[in-house]
Amino acid sequence: MTETRVEISEELIRELLREQQPDLADRPLKLGARGWDNQLWRLGDDLAVRLPRATEDADELLLKEHAWLVVLAVQPGHGAVVVLNPGSEC
Repeated sequence: MTETRVEISEELIRELLREQQPDLADRPLKLGARGWDNQLWRLGDDLAVRLPRATEDADELLLKEHAWLVVLAVQPGHGAVVVLNPGSEC
């Protein structure tokens, strides 16, 4: 298993939210799931924060995923997934 270089914690996510999306920084935050490539955190009742865990090519993979989400969102039969803020490099 690849080791994570940065410990993903509630404190880290709060800091990122304060810097990049301050209007969401005070919402309740709870760990939802840990996967091989990502951690998913619930942000309030209606949003999620998803951060890469152990992938060296995370930037490239997230940009590709974001591009596909936009394509898939307009296809019939697919639920709407909206990326509010793809974030920025830390």
